[in-house]
Amino acid sequence: MAADITVNMQPHHLTIAEAMRTIVSFDGEGRLIVAFRNGVNYVRGLSGDVLQKRVLAPGQKERRKLPDEERRRVLAELLTWSQQMIEHIAATASPAERDWFDRIRRWDVDRLEAERERFRMVYKPISILPPDQYRALVLQATEGCSWNRCHFCTFYRDRAFRIHSPGSFRTHIQRVKDFVGAGIGLRRAIFLGDANALIIPQPRLRELLQVVHEEFRIGPQADFKGIYAFLDIFGAERKTLDEYRELAAAGVRRIYLGLESGDETVFRLLNKPGSPAEAIEAVRTIKAAGIAVGVILLVGAGGERFAHDHVQHSLAAIAAMGLGPEDIVYLSPLIIPTDTPYLAQLQAFDSRPLSDEAIFEQFNQLKQGARMVVGTGAKVVIYHIEEFVY
Repeated sequence: MAADITVNMQPHHLTIAEAMRTIVSFDGEGRLIVAFRNGVNYVRGLSGDVLQKRVLAPGQKERRKLPDEERRRVLAELLTWSQQMIEHIAATASPAERDWFDRIRRWDVDRLEAERERFRMVYKPISILPPDQYRALVLQATEGCSWNRCHFCTFYRDRAFRIHSPGSFRTHIQRVKDFVGAGIGLRRAIFLGDANALIIPQPRLRELLQVVHEEFRIGPQADFKGIYAFLDIFGAERKTLDEYRELAAAGVRRIYLGLESGDETVFRLLNKPGSPAEAIEAVRTIKAAGIAVGVILLVGAGGERFAHDHVQHSLAAIAAMGLGPEDIVYLSPLIIPTDTPYLAQLQAFDSRPLSDEAIFEQFNQLKQGARMVVGTGAKVVIYHIEEFVY
C-alpha cells in the first residue's frame, strides 16, 4: 500500500493521496480543508461546515452541508485514513514533510469541531461570496445588509446592519489573523464583507481601507493580490468616478453587483433597490475608474410569465455595460427559501416559478446570449450558491 501513497507538499498546503482514489489536503495549520474519497468530494470551511458534493447521474449533482452527526463521522473517517497513510510513509519522509505530519497529527475531530465556536467568536455568519472569492480572506468591515429587503433573500435577516469603526475593525482583523493562523497562506485576496460593504461613506471607507493596508501587504507582488467586495446598486450610484478611482488606488480590483434581472418589472418583483438603468450606469462608472466588475443574474427570476422579458432585457443590460476581459457575468439559479415573500409576489404578479427543466433551458439561453453580447470579453460562469462554504 505504501507504494501507492504520494505526498504533494506546497508552500501553503499539503496533499496526501492513495492511488488517486482517496485524496486529503491540509492547510498550514494542519487543518483538513478538502478531500475526495469513494467518489465523493468534501470541502471543510473555516466555519467548520463540511460541504459534500457527488454526482448522482450524468448532469445531476448533489450538494449539501452535512448535519452534525454525519459531519463528525466523515471527519473521523478522513482523519483516520490520513493518520494511517502518514504512518506508512513517515519513515521515508523528508524533514519538511515530517513537520507537516506533526501539524496534521495535532488535529482530531473534537479539536476540529471546537473550531466552530472559535469561528463564531471571530465572524458573524459569512452567508455568501462570489465563486472566485471562496478562498479569499474575509474581513467584515460591515455586518449584515443595509437594504435587507429583497424578496428572494434571507442571508442577512438574522442581524442588524453595522459599520465598523477603525478601532473595532482592527480588533476584528487581529482576531481573524489569530484564528486563521498559518492557514492564511491559502488566502490570496481580501474580501470586504458583508452584503454591500462599499456603501460605507467614503471618509469612513477610506479609514477602513487604510487599516487593511496597515495589517496586510496588498499588490501584484504581495501576499494579497487585491481587495474585492459586494455593492448594491442603490449604493453604487451614490459614488462618483473620483471616489471609485480612489478605491482603485487603494487596491480594490473587482466589485460585485447583484443585477439579478435587467427587466424593470422583475426587478420590482424582487424588491431590489435601484433599477437596471442605474446598474448599467454604475457599472460603466466603476469600469471607467479601472475596477473590474462581477455582475450576477438570477436564472428563473420572475417565473413563467416574465421568462422571455427577463432573458431579453437582462442580455440587453449586460450588452450595455461595456464589459471586458477582467469582468465576470455570473448566472445563479434561483433558490427560493420558503420563508421569503418571493412566492407571494410571484402570485401577485400572476406568475409561477419555473420548473427545473425550464430553469435549465433559461440558463442555457442566458449563457449563450451573454457569451454573444460580451464576445471575447467577460467570462460567463455558473454560480451555484449551494456550493458555498467558508
